Amino acid sequence: MTSPSREPRKGLDRAIWGWLWAAALLLCALMLAAKIAPQSPWRGSIDTRITTMLPEQERSPLAARAESLDDTANRLVILVGSRDASAAARKQRDAAAQALRQALAPIARLDDGKSLESLRLPTEVQPALIAPSLAGLSDDDWQARALRQLFQPGGQRDLIRDPFGLAGAWQSWLTPANLSLSGGQLLLRAPASAGSVSDKQDSDKQDRDEQDGYRLISATLTGSAYAMSDQQALEQAVNGVKADYPDIRLLRSGLVFHASNGARQAKQEMSTIGLGSLIGVLLLLWAVFRTPRRLPLLLVPVATGVLFALPLTWWAFGSLHVLTLAFGASLIGISIDYVLHLECMRRLATTNGRGGLAALWPGLTLGLCSSLAAYLAITLTPMPGLRQMGMFAALGLIGAWLSVRLWLPQLPLPAQATRVDSPAVRAAGCLARAIPGKRSWQALGLLLLVALASLYGLRSDDRLTQLNPSPASLINEQREVQRLLAEPDGLRYLIVQAETDAALLTRLHALEGTFQQLNARQQLGHWASLAQQLPTLEQQQANLGAMRERTRTLLPQVLSTAGLPPELVARAEQAIADAHPLRPADWVALPAGEMGQRLWLDSRSAAIGIVRFGDVTAEGSAALARLAADDDSLEYVDQVARLSTTLGRIRSEMAWLVGGAVVLISLLLALRYRRSTWRALLPPLGGLVLTLAALTLAGVGLNLFHLLGLLLVLGIGLDAGIFCAEHPARSADKGNPTRSANEKAEQGKAQASASRASQASLLAISLSCASSLLAFGLLSFSQTPALAALGLACLLGLSATWCLVPFARS
Repeated sequence: MTSPSREPRKGLDRAIWGWLWAAALLLCALMLAAKIAPQSPWRGSIDTRITTMLPEQERSPLAARAESLDDTANRLVILVGSRDASAAARKQRDAAAQALRQALAPIARLDDGKSLESLRLPTEVQPALIAPSLAGLSDDDWQARALRQLFQPGGQRDLIRDPFGLAGAWQSWLTPANLSLSGGQLLLRAPASAGSVSDKQDSDKQDRDEQDGYRLISATLTGSAYAMSDQQALEQAVNGVKADYPDIRLLRSGLVFHASNGARQAKQEMSTIGLGSLIGVLLLLWAVFRTPRRLPLLLVPVATGVLFALPLTWWAFGSLHVLTLAFGASLIGISIDYVLHLECMRRLATTNGRGGLAALWPGLTLGLCSSLAAYLAITLTPMPGLRQMGMFAALGLIGAWLSVRLWLPQLPLPAQATRVDSPAVRAAGCLARAIPGKRSWQALGLLLLVALASLYGLRSDDRLTQLNPSPASLINEQREVQRLLAEPDGLRYLIVQAETDAALLTRLHALEGTFQQLNARQQLGHWASLAQQLPTLEQQQANLGAMRERTRTLLPQVLSTAGLPPELVARAEQAIADAHPLRPADWVALPAGEMGQRLWLDSRSAAIGIVRFGDVTAEGSAALARLAADDDSLEYVDQVARLSTTLGRIRSEMAWLVGGAVVLISLLLALRYRRSTWRALLPPLGGLVLTLAALTLAGVGLNLFHLLGLLLVLGIGLDAGIFCAEHPARSADKGNPTRSANEKAEQGKAQASASRASQASLLAISLSCASSLLAFGLLSFSQTPALAALGLACLLGLSATWCLVPFARS
């Protein structure tokens, strides 16, 4: 073994700093234990909400209130269907639906059973609400209807408060035509006209749905859709029923299913991407250093970096996002860069494993600072999830650097590590022979010119699909459920204001014509409005007058025909005299009006209603926006477009941030390297330009996460460029022939030492780029679009950076 030097330690080489760092890590371990211990009062949570990654959005106070009403995070809907139309298949469907209800009972509150019974109204408002199906009845028809209520089995017999059966007709009108109660369970069939602008399902499938239908299960989780324990319990319940009834067909809708899928996907990617990165780095280290017993020691900085970053990030943010953990898995390939530089320098450029390391620390420190600049730039974004990722990565690098600086130089090297024929020396020698010639420089110049010219065609892409990690199958299931239920998704809505509730209902009914025109043009699917649930107050007053007149003139004839005492007429007239119209504020307070609670904003100064839309095309959205722009009482909100605009603004800010960071770092590097500054800037800047050119030529739009990847390329490329400037390739110097033999010998030793340091630096840079490609390049295979975009930018950028290193050294 090659022992470290016994020279007196100074500065950070003093043992006290190593012990202090060990104490800090022990404190971090205790902080982490407090977060993960089951009974700990400080136990932390793992967050799976994609919304926590998003920034605070600019919206009006009314829009903020409207979106707070649409909090359906814990609600879920499951449709249970059969595979074919046979009686046996329908029996299996019904049994599966009943089993699923029982399985959901411990974790959710079933609320589909009240969907029909809750539609009954108080008798004092029922006379004002006449179902459209009764509007055209003649006097004879009204009398016949009243008699049917008396004598028809199961008919309503409330001659005092509802002699004409208005309640039953109103309940039928509010109940969706494709929803019925069958066998004690709700049966949902495909609507006769879906009214959706999305792609229609084939006719055979619709015919089968209409014939067989789905058993509807609507529930609300008693816990949280973001709690992993509740997600696992729900997944076990659903999978258990699917295993017992393999021939059924399930359609799921609800945030909890998307959150559960995201959590499961993040765990899988942590194990695959993180493990793949670790295995790749281990193979690299073994191939070059051939010291298996030393590999665990070289991974100490990786472990300490994670141990340092994890609890501090967790405590700083209160909860930890699963994407932060996935991002942290890639930290393995970055934090080991410092180990590689130290190990290569000790093996190739020192004789005792320690002497000569003083020349390493400036470059290593500058490399840390440049990487921190890239990671900390992420923390400047207004996206909380990205700030957490940036903090985790920055703290991890600091922890790894401290372990490399304070601990590893004290570890002895194996005796064979410094042999001149070791694999590390041979690898460094092979890499050092890659010196570009004149033609290579000309080709590089032409390539960079073409790349710069191609940037004229660079375009952006701020679509929200980059934030949605859910698989297409789950998204299609949710869309199908919304189509069958005609349920708006709430992402687009119209706020309607009026001075009084009477004026509001009148305005909402007037807007129905506009919505129907958009629907006829296939620009708008289903929508929900109070106008679909309540007549105008003028119409209700007219209904009251008409029903009072019918009670006075028609009810006596009905009673006479039925052989009932005429005294009942006076009592019925007294009951209807006390009736009154139903105002929106009173409607939404009733059990029957629960469906309208998302469509009404309580306000003392004005009456405010909300119209929520389902599928809307770009043309339909533009038409709604124009409608609101021409009317001060309307405000159209498109959350999808608003968030896309926010992402675009952040992307633009990040682009300026990258440009500012480049200028600032260039000035700082110029102060140290002067005329050699180009060596430090060629790998990172060349990598950025070539990556942007590749994305442009491939037709890939630049998004926020590509820019985040380019920030990482900038930090890693600067690390490589700095060491190219610190230890450029050395050519033999013939020297001054007048020098003495001793001077020539000293000059030869200095040149040999510089050459070994240069080769050690080149080997470390190559291993660093390779390990970084393993870490971040693997992210391009992520199923999360955001991480895949980040990984693609890193894969292209780091590959280009590595190829530019020989030019920067020459």
